[in-house]
Amino acid sequence: MMLSTVFSMASIETLSAAGNTSALLGYGILASLIVAISLSSQRWLLWYVLGGVAYWLAVEVIHSGLMLWTSLSEWHGYVAAMGISWLPLFAWVLYRALRFEDVSQAMEQERALAAARYVEHSPIYDDYQPRFE
Repeated sequence: MMLSTVFSMASIETLSAAGNTSALLGYGILASLIVAISLSSQRWLLWYVLGGVAYWLAVEVIHSGLMLWTSLSEWHGYVAAMGISWLPLFAWVLYRALRFEDVSQAMEQERALAAARYVEHSPIYDDYQPRFE
């Protein structure tokens, strides 16, 4: 619902019919900033922006589905959509946490193997006296 409102507000017919020059100026500045960032060495920032847009689009889709299938209010629908959108993140963190023990055991074994291969060379003298103790 909110997404369709944003798209309808940004349509070309609305801008040209109203003759709203401040809106055209704002969209022009936005477009020029996007072009300037894409031509600079900081173009990786656009991926963060696009990722945020894609994430919020996913939240909007989940919210629309919840509004269609349940009788939640708008606010509760957004809260539920945000919670549902975080489920993959929680699943990934849980997977990493449960896998950590296996990974740490493998790393311990690798370190033990490396330590076994390491041969310490120390000087062998009959009357060796270390300088610092």
